[in-house]
Amino acid sequence: MTSFLRHLFRDKTTAIMLLISSLIIAICALSPALFVIIVLNKYLASGVTSTLVSLAVGAIALLAFEFAFRQNRAGMIQQLNIKIFTPLLNAYANKVQEKQITGEQFKQLERAGAVIKGATGSSITSWILDWPFVLMFLVLLLFINWTAALIAAIFMIIMMVLTAQRLTLNLQSDSTANLEIFLTGLMTITIMSAGATQIIAGTLDVGLLIGSNILASRALQGANKYAKAKEAIARRDRASAEIISFIKQ
Repeated sequence: MTSFLRHLFRDKTTAIMLLISSLIIAICALSPALFVIIVLNKYLASGVTSTLVSLAVGAIALLAFEFAFRQNRAGMIQQLNIKIFTPLLNAYANKVQEKQITGEQFKQLERAGAVIKGATGSSITSWILDWPFVLMFLVLLLFINWTAALIAAIFMIIMMVLTAQRLTLNLQSDSTANLEIFLTGLMTITIMSAGATQIIAGTLDVGLLIGSNILASRALQGANKYAKAKEAIARRDRASAEIISFIKQ
């Protein structure tokens, strides 16, 4: 991830703004889980409708803030990536016109260029920026329901290993997507089963169980996206090295 950090902090002001935006997004992303916990534990006990309305309005407002900050962050990331990689692609285009190369070399370089162009979108960088705050969800889970935190951590590791070994295991994209759905469902079943025994034992309540399951699902999604982003960054680095090597010839 050294290259990612180097690219990110090429513009320090933008990097700081992106990190602050990511922190705000992570805080806002907690709203569904917190809403469920408070409603099930507090509202159902009191039955005051105004309390429910206030909680719902607050949760919706936080979701709206999360959406707005994600949109703004996506624009900043795209502009940053364009600023970094457009000069490289322009230099490559000029070099191709000047230098005679074989058809096979051209195809290989074009594939490398396509990889770099594909990496100028915002998703890959966003997934990397979200990763530290995904780990924050896991830490928060430890305080809410340590059993769910342990289960989520195990499934996150499994998901990341499978994503990293996708090519080695010869998994097609459809198979990978189906496996992700399977693991998410299996994790939910495991957390709810373990949580049900805790509720019977009196060490957990329903609100915390459902809220912790929501947080665990968000953490698992974040781990999956981070693993995919790492793979994409590695491909981009190889493609950039190939283009740079060609330009320097």
